[in-house]
Amino acid sequence: MPTIAVAVADHPYPLIRGGGLFLIFIGLGCLGSWAFNKYWLPFLIGGFVTGFTASGLSALLPSLGSPSFAQIAGLVGAIVIEMGLIYLALTKTKNADERTQILTILFVVGLHFLPMGLAHGPLIAILGVLIAINAFLGLRLARVPAPAFGVTDALLKLGFGGVMLFAYPALTFT
Repeated sequence: MPTIAVAVADHPYPLIRGGGLFLIFIGLGCLGSWAFNKYWLPFLIGGFVTGFTASGLSALLPSLGSPSFAQIAGLVGAIVIEMGLIYLALTKTKNADERTQILTILFVVGLHFLPMGLAHGPLIAILGVLIAINAFLGLRLARVPAPAFGVTDALLKLGFGGVMLFAYPALTFT
């Protein structure tokens, strides 16, 4: 009996599920850090380490294709940009209150998701815009408690991460 071969096209962003896993765990870490403020650092570090590890282990999932050089470069470039911008943000806000420092860092995190769109697709770029707007509003609306913006940030990461991991839509910038 003849077999039918089904051609499966590579996903335009084969790293999308790994990015989704990372977002879910960093979102959980951020949410934990706001919920248990006294222990914010272990939650944040735990979310990052778990997300980074899970993202790497996502290579064990069925392949969506091989990432291109540009996608890898976008991922690495976004991380380098983030490190530089966080250093700049901390330098510029060293005499500011904790709220300003945290929301400025969240703003930078949002910005670094824009070039990460090269690696993970438009969803993470849209997330970056939303996170940056959320942090910007937090910096402007001083009467609203900072946790409102922190929790919103975490929930955005969880939501977008879930879509990227489980649905991994083949959306493109074109």
